[in-house]
Amino acid sequence: MKKVCIFTPHLSGFGGTETVISNLFSEFDTVADSNYHLKLFCVGGYENGEWLKGIKDRKIISFGKSMFLRKIKYVFFLPFLLPFLIAKEKDAFAVVVTHPIMWYILFLFKKIFRRKYLIVAWYHFSLKNKPIKRTYLNKADGYFAISSGIAGQYRNLGISKEKIRTIYNPVLRNSVTVPRTFSDDKRRFIYVGRVMLDGQKNLRYLIDVLANVHGNWELLIYGHGEISKVKAYIQSKNLSAKIKFMGFKKDVWTSLSRVDALLLTSKFEGFPMVLNEAISVGIPVISVNCETGPEDIINRNNGFLVEKNDQSLFIYYLQKMVDGQIQLSDYLQIKNSINQFYSDNYCLNFCNALASLKKEN
Repeated sequence: MKKVCIFTPHLSGFGGTETVISNLFSEFDTVADSNYHLKLFCVGGYENGEWLKGIKDRKIISFGKSMFLRKIKYVFFLPFLLPFLIAKEKDAFAVVVTHPIMWYILFLFKKIFRRKYLIVAWYHFSLKNKPIKRTYLNKADGYFAISSGIAGQYRNLGISKEKIRTIYNPVLRNSVTVPRTFSDDKRRFIYVGRVMLDGQKNLRYLIDVLANVHGNWELLIYGHGEISKVKAYIQSKNLSAKIKFMGFKKDVWTSLSRVDALLLTSKFEGFPMVLNEAISVGIPVISVNCETGPEDIINRNNGFLVEKNDQSLFIYYLQKMVDGQIQLSDYLQIKNSINQFYSDNYCLNFCNALASLKKEN
């Protein structure tokens, strides 16, 4: 049995990384090569533990709820704690790590004590928008890229293409199907994610676009964050009657009745899981083509991709939907358009990527 140890720092419990890890563990034992076994190490703890429920083999080291105290504990304890934890896993085949400082420490320990396991960097962010110090970047045997854009960023930073495997991120197959609105109904769009006027999620762009869409439509916003700031901007555009805040929902997809499209206008992403999650329940998507992620997911069968400076095209697609001239309603085709990302296929890709990296090393 080949043991794969996955290391993460403190996680909120609400982010994309947690979803990816949860999905991976959820189906790994049933669809992946039985020669592999996964074990999770969450060093620093978490805020919400729902994502851990399906993960049986796990070790959680909590550093408390205070961010300040966590940082102090990381500085003083991490260089000793990580080697201690991995030293006990004598049969480890690979160590997959999501944080640069953590994979740096584990790589040095491996070299000093001549361990044979792989150190694989599994970074879940754009390297352009959240860069990694060169000291840490080079200290890994291999790299899992969660999008083709991030794979390109690694190459541009001098990482050999032989060390990079583009594995994307997994999404669970979903029996739920969310239909379109009726022809004479109000068109319904949704946004799911952290609520940010500017910054990464860039809801200002989305609100500006919607201000130019005429007819009978509404936008439902699911998530938490800068609610008051976004509400104020919506009010300044006279859109308060059309845009509603629905709060954070643990499983938003089962709560939806009829939806015409999910909208995303992020300035950057690593790999936007929300697009795949929407598509997995048959909802088409319209997204800005930020540097990494959307281009790997969106195709003519599941939605529309818009260059980030082309607001007029975004408005065009929305207006066509509102006017009933565009209606992507072949639900099975939409769902099947992301077959490569479903977790049963993903688990096999994950194992194959580890095996091929081992041969390279």
